[in-house]
Amino acid sequence: MKLFRCLRCNSAVNIHNASKETEYIELLHLNLGCEYRQFNREKYFDIQEIKKPNYEILENCNTKSGKVLIVFNANNRNECHEFGFLKREKTYYCLDCRAKAKVQNASMENEFVEFFKLDHECEYRNYDREKYFKFKNFVSPGNFEIQTEIFGEREKKSLIIFDENDRTKCYIYSFHLSKRIFKCINCQKENVWVSAKMEQNCDGENYFILSRNEHVCEMVKYEPQKMNDIILCAPNIQVMEETSNGIPKLFIFDSADKSLCYIFSKFAGAKNRYVCLGCKKRFQKTKRIFTIYLCKDENGEYFVQMKNNQKHVCQPKKYEPEKYAITEISKIDTYFFYRKNSLPNSINVAIFDSNDSTFCYPFLYLKAFNNFRCSNCSKLKKNNFIPFPKIDENGKEYFIHDSRKHICKPIKISSIRKTSKFILLERKDIAFEEKENTNEVKIDESKIVKLPNFEFRQSNRGKPGEKLVIFDTNDKSLCYEYYFVTRTKCFVCGKCERKKHRVTAKVHLNNETNEKFLELSKNEHVCEPIKDEFADKIIDASNFIVTERNVKGKPKKVIIFTSEKKEFYYELTYCAIRNCFRCISCSNCKKTVGAKLYKKENGEEYLISLKNKHICTPKKYEKEKFQPKIIPKSMFELYQNSKGESNKKLIVFTSEKKNFVYEYSWDRSRFRCLQCSKQKKNVNAKIRGNENEKFVELSNVEHVCKQKKFVETKYRK
Repeated sequence: MKLFRCLRCNSAVNIHNASKETEYIELLHLNLGCEYRQFNREKYFDIQEIKKPNYEILENCNTKSGKVLIVFNANNRNECHEFGFLKREKTYYCLDCRAKAKVQNASMENEFVEFFKLDHECEYRNYDREKYFKFKNFVSPGNFEIQTEIFGEREKKSLIIFDENDRTKCYIYSFHLSKRIFKCINCQKENVWVSAKMEQNCDGENYFILSRNEHVCEMVKYEPQKMNDIILCAPNIQVMEETSNGIPKLFIFDSADKSLCYIFSKFAGAKNRYVCLGCKKRFQKTKRIFTIYLCKDENGEYFVQMKNNQKHVCQPKKYEPEKYAITEISKIDTYFFYRKNSLPNSINVAIFDSNDSTFCYPFLYLKAFNNFRCSNCSKLKKNNFIPFPKIDENGKEYFIHDSRKHICKPIKISSIRKTSKFILLERKDIAFEEKENTNEVKIDESKIVKLPNFEFRQSNRGKPGEKLVIFDTNDKSLCYEYYFVTRTKCFVCGKCERKKHRVTAKVHLNNETNEKFLELSKNEHVCEPIKDEFADKIIDASNFIVTERNVKGKPKKVIIFTSEKKEFYYELTYCAIRNCFRCISCSNCKKTVGAKLYKKENGEEYLISLKNKHICTPKKYEKEKFQPKIIPKSMFELYQNSKGESNKKLIVFTSEKKNFVYEYSWDRSRFRCLQCSKQKKNVNAKIRGNENEKFVELSNVEHVCKQKKFVETKYRK
């Protein structure tokens, strides 16, 4: 919410006009619910200045930013802390504990490094300058191919990297949109991440940089991309953007006879999808419909893309675009607006019949689609739409209407005007929200709700931000719950909706303060506010412990304490089917008790308990049971890995005899048992302590792999 909150009582303040002369602080709670603390400025600024030659900046490295900061051990220059560079923040960060450092007075005589953390939580690394100048492999143009497939309105990209000696063999990578990289499909199945990133050289040619990880999969046979898509351009197609009913039409001419064509109409709610009208009429019998996508090329010219495995179930029709064109006869300026007494929010328009002014066609305004639908044609299962009213050169409003498209008969105007079921409306009292022409949003100030009077939460399905809670103005312990509707892009009160009364809330952004606020609908609630029990369901990180994680680092088991004293706990195991943690002991008693894990914006994990309470007996908490195992220096050794890198393979002896071991391989900031990882078990180890008193800290997860016989000649220091 971009607010500052008190660390004790959670009261909020907001800073306005930050870093300006008019800067001021707004207290969002008048009375802070906690006592003052003793102010100690040094507590908040734990800064150390490091001067040369105690640090070194390496440039033109093989890292993403091209920079690395090396901070040497004051007692041993062969050891160091390594810092990567963040371009967006222009700061360096420790690769192990994420401590920040900033270079001040860069390239000047008085240059120094401002170090924001005195005590690292990480160990010193061996200083190896050469490793930052070992550049990754790259794939030059001609040795790769990018294949693109269209699935509806979604595009799928695949990268093919050929074998240098045999172009019939290749590796296949899939594109990950969020990270903007390609990942090897078959290596990913083995939980090994082999990636490739596209770059561009000075000549504008694309090439790929490969990750350091080597493939564990075998090359597959290269298969050229099958042309599943058919592309059609003018003059084989004709687009009609403006039609008499406001829905664009597309004509695809028959290849044998250009006087015949298939007629397509834009699919409601889709960006560029069109459906064949002839096939659509036969959909109930055939369950098949012909779908195409209308696109534009770089020059702005239209072209059609469609799958080649589709077949029409209808016959081509004679090309008669005038049936859909806007004509002078279609311009109707004789009409009146009205609404039904039973539907106070509805808007209807009666279009006079051009042949008899005592008859009319009734239309209902559809806000979601921004058009009008004939009410009587709809009853006969036929959709007949007219577009939003237009303005001519004289400023007069008119509708585009063609009476030939009706399958219903006009009704008498007197059946609307001379009955108490309807109320006539003045045009000035009607405010349409035309999507195409509305640039400014005018909001009623009395309907605005600002922070902290509302809150976004995850939905019952676990999706963040899909539930809106608005607190009652008189009692903050009460609230109204809204759910998000994708089609209308607004939140709707669920309890009022069940009573067939629509109360909505739209989210807006204040461009000046960059804060979100709500616009409430004119309708008032007919439901009663409910008690907000959300705070009682939250389990903070201090009240639970993740005891086991899988290979990807995701929690598998958690223990939840029954009180702040942490004397007893419940153990919950992750259930993938329901995407939550479940108490197995309660499940054995035929009671479903569980919790769901979420993350705050700052990355902190928390649990939300589900509806039922535990019926099982909590277990006594023994701290030693959950603490990591400590292995002394005499019971482990460090060796080279398969690439010849020192101290990257850890072996831990299983007994004092030292005849059997478990092997761990270096992975980012820890050692991991690869054999257990293959069985989807995350068993890891960390080296702690200083040079004289080093020890290994093992996770409390037991091995599922078999111990290996120790053969010393197999390993190299």
